[in-house]
Order: sequence, then C-alpha cells, then structure tokens
Amino acid sequence: MFQFYVGSIARKLTRKVNCSVLLLIKPAEKRVPCKHVVVNGLDAPETPMAIEHAFYVSNLLGAQQITIVEEILTKEIHVDVEDDRSLKKANIIKQRLRHREDSRVNNIVCALPENITKGIKVKTQSIFGKRGYSIGHYAEVVRADLLVMNAPIKTSIWDRIFPHDIEYILSDLPTDLLIVRK
Repeated sequence: MFQFYVGSIARKLTRKVNCSVLLLIKPAEKRVPCKHVVVNGLDAPETPMAIEHAFYVSNLLGAQQITIVEEILTKEIHVDVEDDRSLKKANIIKQRLRHREDSRVNNIVCALPENITKGIKVKTQSIFGKRGYSIGHYAEVVRADLLVMNAPIKTSIWDRIFPHDIEYILSDLPTDLLIVRK
C-alpha cells in the first residue's frame, strides 16, 4: 500500500527532476525504428513546447507520422443525452469543440520552423474522456512508438490519491514516454 502512494524510483525522478525525461519500456542497444509519435495537444501554456520537442525528436528518430491528440473533457459538452434531440445537440457541441481544438493545434504547428516539420505526416485527433488515461489508451491502441507529454506543474501526495494525467500514464506505460519540462 505504501509503495502505491509513494511510487517507484522512476516516478520520483519524473516528479523531482528539472529537465525533460525519456522513459524507455524496452531499452535495447540497437534502437527499433520509430514510425509513429503521439503528442498531447492540451490547451496549456507548455503545449507548443511539447509539440516542438515531439517534431524535433521525430526527426532524430526518423518517425514518419505525428498524431497530436487533444483530450477534451466530457463535462465540456454540458448535455445529458436522453433522446434523439439531445443526442444531436451533443454531437453538434462535440463537432464545435473538435473544430476549435484542431484550429488551435494547426496554428501551433504552422508556427514551427519548416525544417523540423518537413517530411512528417501530421494528424490531429480529438478524444473525449479522462485526461491522461485516454491519451495513454489511445497511444496503446494505435501502437505508437513514443508518447510525448507535458510535465505536470506540481505534484503532491494528493495527486497519487486523486490521479491526474501523468500519473495514469506512469502507472502503466503504454509505450516509450518523453516528459517535456521547461
């Protein structure tokens, strides 16, 4: 029980260190070619930096595709689906949220230098669900080679009791993970 709340040495390092951290789930002397990178596209101040790092690392690893995942909380929809009319309303709100998030992410990608974005296929994906859990599950389902996340701003014992995005991913690493920190 104590180990669950305190966490492993890797978790302690990812919480305390003041630089970016790369966690490998299957380290090897000869690196398996990286094909697909998933990066979070949260609406946060650190997101443009995380996306830029994802492109930079993708170029170094030879990845051909980056998927920028915008995690949208289901509570942002504000509609209880009870009949066809409310279902249609919920779908319209979801479409508006997707469009808003896609345009925000496209603006970030367009602002990046062309030399790091050239030759990489960019895809955006909006997903609805619990932050951290849903992006980890998405990265696992699409069999991404690397997941790039923003570092949490501040963590405490309460974050272990009430997990947030990075804690879900650290509890069960779906793929190699790069935690980007300023």
